[in-house]
Amino acid sequence: MANSELSKLKILFIYDYFKNQVSSSGGKESVSVSELISYLEEKTGTTFERKSIYADIYKINEYVQKSGLTTDDSWIFTEGKKYKRTELKDEILIDEARLIVDAISTTTFVDSDLCEKIIKMFPTYFPDGYEKRTLYPHYEKVDRKCISRLNNIRTAIESRSSLRIPYGYKLGSELTEKEDKIVSPMALDWENNNYYLIAIDNAEAKGLERDHELSSALRRYRVDRMANVCFSDDAYIDYKNDRLREQELKSFIENSLSAFSSRGVTQVGITIKGRTRKDALKAYGAFASKVSDKVRIADDTKLDKGILVISVTTGRAPTLYTDLFELSTFDNVNIEIDNDEVCREYGEFIKKAAGAAKLGGL
Repeated sequence: MANSELSKLKILFIYDYFKNQVSSSGGKESVSVSELISYLEEKTGTTFERKSIYADIYKINEYVQKSGLTTDDSWIFTEGKKYKRTELKDEILIDEARLIVDAISTTTFVDSDLCEKIIKMFPTYFPDGYEKRTLYPHYEKVDRKCISRLNNIRTAIESRSSLRIPYGYKLGSELTEKEDKIVSPMALDWENNNYYLIAIDNAEAKGLERDHELSSALRRYRVDRMANVCFSDDAYIDYKNDRLREQELKSFIENSLSAFSSRGVTQVGITIKGRTRKDALKAYGAFASKVSDKVRIADDTKLDKGILVISVTTGRAPTLYTDLFELSTFDNVNIEIDNDEVCREYGEFIKKAAGAAKLGGL
């Protein structure tokens, strides 16, 4: 069989088997020579000798080492009467692969076919029906137009080209009040299960000569509120200093709250007073999930008395006041806000809400 054309394919089949059918951790972790012989016979219709398989495994180990895919003495090794393998440097591990599948299956606009493709790529990691049993899927009909818009945006970001976007408001499935905007795209952001384009509004940037002034023209546009995305002949407006560009983009995204751009960053001290420790923690948990890593627990917290003192560095976006309002609605909880400007704007928010309730007859 040594001179057979099939013997040349055999080594590729063996490599593929260990790469995709045997796992370094989780799933099928070992295989016997007899199993390999059966597998090769199924694929080629030929029965190979054990010695030829031993020789191929030696060559595969030599290839993996010389290509820098492993630092181990052998990628494939024997343990008892079975072969096992170690992890490759560029390999996606079982936990990573499952995180990817979980993320895809809970994203509303990604086609379920993508999930199935990844599962087929790593058969040892996923038992039959894994994605349906472990996590409730949220697939919806894929908007191919949205995918096309995203591809155009990515191309424009890479090539630094201006875009014309008819941008409007969603009313059910319709897009209304559309207005043409010429923008210079900087980056895509993902928040609240939506894609957003961070871009300089070219009209707002006119007359701004200094690099740092361009930040006042940065805007956030929700991709599903774009009727389409077309390349524009208008000049692309950009920072002259790449380092400043990255700093301003980072600041713009970090200072936004729930995908709303802020009018500035502020530090807000909040004292949560619950009837019990558990009451205070419930309210804090709901609020902290909205402002994520922007919360710091103060030293004067007295949780044993139901008092939790926090400091929040956040943008003063409209959603800050809706989040504060939600915090104040928890049973057996009172809050105190230590920031005069935020207190004033929060008071105006409450008056507006009370006025709407009065008009509604509540």
